[in-house]
Amino acid sequence: MSTPAVGQDIEAPCGKCGQVWHVVMAKMGDRIAKVVCKRCGGHHRYRTEGEDVNETARPGRTRTITGSRPRAGTPAPVLAAPPFDPSKPARPYAVGAQYTAGERIAHPQFGVGVVAGSPGSGKIDVVFPTGARVLAVAKSASSLARPIAVVVPVADRPPPPK
Repeated sequence: MSTPAVGQDIEAPCGKCGQVWHVVMAKMGDRIAKVVCKRCGGHHRYRTEGEDVNETARPGRTRTITGSRPRAGTPAPVLAAPPFDPSKPARPYAVGAQYTAGERIAHPQFGVGVVAGSPGSGKIDVVFPTGARVLAVAKSASSLARPIAVVVPVADRPPPPK
């Protein structure tokens, strides 16, 4: 069976948006090498639905993943809610505020949660009933001012000859 030619539509899973409709971008012999997603425009190697990324890699090469992002399919670490004082009311969540571990906050979308800690500057880990989330905090207002528009008069006719 012949594979689609360059420029024809084909079904392939997109790693960015999850869409399956792509256009064949490049072929190596009779094998499809690269495709372009019709939804997000992402370019990637052609792979079928059940195929793993490592299976499509070139022979003799290994793929190494760097960084702290977990692989897809691995469960995220579960944070336990730290001890908190239930008699204190929950503070409303605000990006500009600062929070300490054990403090309860009320988020408009996720509900009431407990601050578990801070993974880094400007972030807090919050345990909600639906799961743990990382929220932004201690953000100051921007000090940048909008540029002032300057109106320059432009003549609608050229200057008269001298």
